[in-house]
Amino acid sequence: MLLRCATMATGVMISGLAFATGVGVGAAAVGGAYLACKAMKRRSRWRDEDHGMASHTPNPGDDLASTEAMPS
Repeated sequence: MLLRCATMATGVMISGLAFATGVGVGAAAVGGAYLACKAMKRRSRWRDEDHGMASHTPNPGDDLASTEAMPS
């Protein structure tokens, strides 16, 4: 009888651990998705502000860009 109770208790503990692990993984997935969404919104807001500013990269047709970028 004692062996049967110990086996049953072990099964209950393992199923409880599996449930807790599943809840933890689910919470991590939801939290990760929330953080990714927040970062994407922040980045798109930053990109929208950046489009209004002048570009700091030289144009490909400029003499400076063609002579210093690829010396011959």
